[in-house]
Amino acid sequence: MDKINSTFSAGRSWAPFQHVSALEVFLPGISRALGGLSAVLAGDLNMFAYIACALGMIGFVQTYINRLLKMLKPHFAMTIHISQTDEAYEMLFAWLKRRGLDGSAGVCTVGVSKKGQPGIVTRHSKKALEYKPWRTSFKFWYRGSMISYKNQSVEKGPNRVTEEQTTLSCLGWSNKILKQLMQECRKEYLEQVSGKTSIFESNGSSWKKLKDKDVRPLSTVIIDHERKQQFLNDIQGFLSEETRLWYTQRALPYRRGYLLYGPPGTGKSSLSLAIAGQLDLDVYVINVPDTSNTILKNLFETLPETCIVLLEDIDAVGVSRTSDPENAEDVAPVRPGRRTRGSVTLSGLLNTLDGVTSQDGRIVVMTTNHRENLDEALIRPGRVDMQIELPVADYKVTTDLFIFLLAPVNQESGDEDGSFVGKEKDAMEAKAAKFASMVPPATFSQAEIISFLLMHKTDADAALAQCEQWVEQKIEEKRLAAEIKESKAKLLASKVSG
Repeated sequence: MDKINSTFSAGRSWAPFQHVSALEVFLPGISRALGGLSAVLAGDLNMFAYIACALGMIGFVQTYINRLLKMLKPHFAMTIHISQTDEAYEMLFAWLKRRGLDGSAGVCTVGVSKKGQPGIVTRHSKKALEYKPWRTSFKFWYRGSMISYKNQSVEKGPNRVTEEQTTLSCLGWSNKILKQLMQECRKEYLEQVSGKTSIFESNGSSWKKLKDKDVRPLSTVIIDHERKQQFLNDIQGFLSEETRLWYTQRALPYRRGYLLYGPPGTGKSSLSLAIAGQLDLDVYVINVPDTSNTILKNLFETLPETCIVLLEDIDAVGVSRTSDPENAEDVAPVRPGRRTRGSVTLSGLLNTLDGVTSQDGRIVVMTTNHRENLDEALIRPGRVDMQIELPVADYKVTTDLFIFLLAPVNQESGDEDGSFVGKEKDAMEAKAAKFASMVPPATFSQAEIISFLLMHKTDADAALAQCEQWVEQKIEEKRLAAEIKESKAKLLASKVSG
């Protein structure tokens, strides 16, 4: 018994009861570390020992702080999630980049930056690289709070589609600080894109920002003034608060559709972008032949409120009708020779345009070179509320193009629409009139005339001297192209009949 007691006493004699500090409860081992630091400071060691000890202490404290944050995070962490396909991520990344935090992550993706300053290319700015955090995390301070940034791949939806997602989190009882951060990101982002038109394109079933283009003055789109003003006035009227209230009171879908049609190069796309810039609207471009019915529906459902959706060359979509009981009125045989590229059916496109889930305020602008190839169900009232023809250049448009491109700009007034000095006005108008008289009306598109004038952009007299030869050459090219097209059509017809 004495032996047992002596053994028990001996085992406990090495661990007498000691007072435990509150610091030791949260940071076990801190006392030993501090004791070691005291021993080092008391000893006669060289400077390397002090540095090593200090670094050890920093690493030690950091380890325990991270451990403490990890323990408290599930209970006190505020978090917001941002999809990297959403424009909110562009806002956040621009904010991080301005503060040099875009390179703080341990793992980054690198690519050539697509956001440069047009006309200002130097040896250092050409093909500049842009770094973005990728599946990693880092921390930064914002208004006295430590913000944790993390991005990762997550699976969403019933089909478990993988999506890149960014998470911002901080300790606290409220996410107010995170909302303040995102509001600051938004404010700076809007200042950055002020005076620009943001263009988005379809990227699968989501939207991806393509670029920010400087707003193009509507006066630089040289087409018939009456048609241009008609288009602008109608959209402005649609976007007014009175019109929105009118639609709401009558429980009508608040949306509008337009069709711009005419030969290639007559300014359909240019007019759409200029109108968007004039009204400070973003443009969402959909390449319909590369989508499916489901993807097209998802794209329309995720449109922001009040924007322009641009469906270019709608006649080249190749959509075909299908037997859809829900759209029996739209079912008809496919016309011979109609192209059937892509997987979007006509009924799928019509259902999307009529969809009750698409955002209010959206404006659909369809463009086509061949209105005659469009199905009447697609352009009936309710889906297309206004049709505007943009024909090839007439005498007036040809005259305006000559003045706009070749007249000296009045630098004193700061005009950007091609205004020229008063003393030269009469002479320039006379030259423009002579040029327009040499160009056959309703023969060449604006793009063709612009292409010729740009070759003589600094010499109006040279443009006049070469005009006759250019007209003869272009007419001959058109004649040969028409003959080739006709021969191909006859060959195709003979194969079908045979």
